[in-house]
Amino acid sequence: MVALTFDDGPNDTATPAILDLLAGRDVAATFFVIGAHAAAHPELIVRMIADGHSVQPHCWDWDSHGRHIELSRTAMEDDVARTVGEIQGRGCPPPTVWRPPNGDIKDPQSYDVARALDLTLVIWTLQTCDWSERHSADRILADIDSEARADAVVEARSVVLMHDKPKTVRLLDQLLDRIEAYGHHASPMSRESAATVTGGDYRFGRRDGRTPCIA
Repeated sequence: MVALTFDDGPNDTATPAILDLLAGRDVAATFFVIGAHAAAHPELIVRMIADGHSVQPHCWDWDSHGRHIELSRTAMEDDVARTVGEIQGRGCPPPTVWRPPNGDIKDPQSYDVARALDLTLVIWTLQTCDWSERHSADRILADIDSEARADAVVEARSVVLMHDKPKTVRLLDQLLDRIEAYGHHASPMSRESAATVTGGDYRFGRRDGRTPCIA
């Protein structure tokens, strides 16, 4: 199963269109949401749950997103717990996985927070770069088709990182075509995935700490 994941939502500019497309293709995905965004758009969280998607925590707001790895252990746990409380208050089942902002993980503090909240830390295996202004939907699809980057390869157990952005709608539609053509199926992600991490420091979802999508 290829796990489709979306970070940083929900919002009213891209999330509804992404949900419409997923519904039209009868595909479920995982949304790693920002708690304050969920509070601002509770109807989208309710729709995600009703449509069979997995709703999981990312962080509380943009302020903590930008400095999450710098937070104290207590502040980090409070931030994630607040997000968990918000989405569960909208009817979300107890979350099981947590993707920290930017895929930044500090050992041991991030793992301690995950254990305290009964969450499994995850990153991704396929970086679409849809967050970067340098990467249009066409360029991202060309990278995937040509396997131009090591982290642009679609495999049976890929975990795809996307974001709630307008251009992601077109990217998602054509990515689903490719996943089907490869004979794979799209789904939400689980605790046991190719993107699960169990130890070590990560920066931008990488052990080497290199900034992705800069070329």
